[in-house]
Amino acid sequence: MARRIRRDLSNRNIRKIVHKKQKESRKQTESQSKSHLNFSVIFRPILYIFVLACIVFMIFQISTSLNFSDFFTNPDTVTIGQEQNKAAASKKNEQKQEPVNPVKQKMQVEVLNGCGTSGIAKSVTDFLRKSEIDVVYLGNYKNFKVAKSQVIDRSGNLENARKIARILGVSEKQVKSEIDKSKQLKASILLGKDYKNLTPFKKD
Repeated sequence: MARRIRRDLSNRNIRKIVHKKQKESRKQTESQSKSHLNFSVIFRPILYIFVLACIVFMIFQISTSLNFSDFFTNPDTVTIGQEQNKAAASKKNEQKQEPVNPVKQKMQVEVLNGCGTSGIAKSVTDFLRKSEIDVVYLGNYKNFKVAKSQVIDRSGNLENARKIARILGVSEKQVKSEIDKSKQLKASILLGKDYKNLTPFKKD
């Protein structure tokens, strides 16, 4: 009996000790689980926010570095536009390369009456204009003592004065050069007392 009682006592003590240890281990696991739960409750939202911020930042960087309009344009339309631009540029180059023929400018002259006979400057002007000579001024000379009609070169090109002299029938001996660029004329025609010998006044 004494041995049995001792065994029972020892078993009870062991059970108490085991039961205590089990309680302590349960408390530890519960405390650990509670701390883990507290950690997850606090830090999980922060982690989600951080990850979301990183994703937004990466999307922003990609959108600024890439031109998204290129993804939505039709490549066929782009190539057509480029071809049209090239064609327009080539046309412009061709237009630039085409030789431009300058407009032939008429010789500008003045007709001066140097003999005093009225109307002769007007008759010579009409005749010259029919011959494609531009008469920009007609009037009287400073005096009416000119004996022979003259063609005076004003630009330094004596050939122009000779051409006008041939049209009017003025002797080549009466072609002179007195350059005066302020007049902005090719020649001055001075009508003398021999005007009846000039082509405009000859009767056929």
